[in-house]
Amino acid sequence: MRVIFAAIFLFFTRLLTFGQDPVFSQFHASPIQLNPAFAGDEYSGRLAVNYRLQWPGLSAAYNTFSLGYDQFFRRTNLAMGINILSDGAGDGALKTNKISGIVGYRLKVGEDTYIKGGLEMALIQKKLNWEKLLFYDAIAESGGNVTPGGSYLPSKEVEPSNTNRSFLDIGTGFLLYNKDYFFGLTLDHLNTPLDDFLQNQQQNYIGLPMRWSVHGGYQYLIGKRSKNNLPSYLSPNFLYTRQAGFSQLNLSVNASFDQIFGGLGFRHSASNGDAFIISAGMRTQSLRIGYSFDFTVSNITISEGGAHELSLGYIFGESKKTSKINDCLNLFR
Repeated sequence: MRVIFAAIFLFFTRLLTFGQDPVFSQFHASPIQLNPAFAGDEYSGRLAVNYRLQWPGLSAAYNTFSLGYDQFFRRTNLAMGINILSDGAGDGALKTNKISGIVGYRLKVGEDTYIKGGLEMALIQKKLNWEKLLFYDAIAESGGNVTPGGSYLPSKEVEPSNTNRSFLDIGTGFLLYNKDYFFGLTLDHLNTPLDDFLQNQQQNYIGLPMRWSVHGGYQYLIGKRSKNNLPSYLSPNFLYTRQAGFSQLNLSVNASFDQIFGGLGFRHSASNGDAFIISAGMRTQSLRIGYSFDFTVSNITISEGGAHELSLGYIFGESKKTSKINDCLNLFR
């Protein structure tokens, strides 16, 4: 299984045009990672921390960490944010680090309807650990895969002269929302930056493919706010994202009652069902802690451990201001 996974990983690394950016199952817990237009949904500063471990049963598991902070400035209707993302793939064979700055603006177009736009400028660094790669000619020549001593055969592949790539990345997003529903659009990699390591051998490579995402949902309030000033609600929502030839659709229903929240969802990737998503957590006026588990139903199977996510959100300052906001974005707070 490790050999098969390494071969698949190498194939995607060599071509690179078929890679897909990481997407959290709890995308609502990392709002500015999903769409820069979500910056400034709180009147106070907001901190969001997310960690994802995918397929821990494989030695080449994926580890993804995100840290974001954003704040809204009412006098100017401007929002500012910063987001840090670190993603390790192939047991550390490929490491991606990203730091981005976000600026957004809110425009009122109706009594309780708003349009928000966000612009993201990011610096991305990719690092390839050549020693962790296993090539086809090292395991397939002469019908064998190891030497008599138990080690893999030497490969004829030549290490690139530069295994570190740094580049500028530009993205944007838009959000329409009112007290009942929201709809958003995100466009990433607008400048299609060159992120490949084998520049001299990929003459037809035109850069990191643009990724576009659409997301939306509805919020149904249940009863009055609790004694802790927390709303109870039911929120069906969706997320569809596409990059090059890969696509992903998340459908979920989330609910919150007093200090407890949870959700059920399903992710469909390309032409195959991928995983059921179960999430739960607790919240106060300022703090939100969540956990989710992806129950894999694809050919990889649940025996590889599915995926685990932890999320933490914290609101700085006076959280009572949030209760005066008449919109449907409580899922993201």
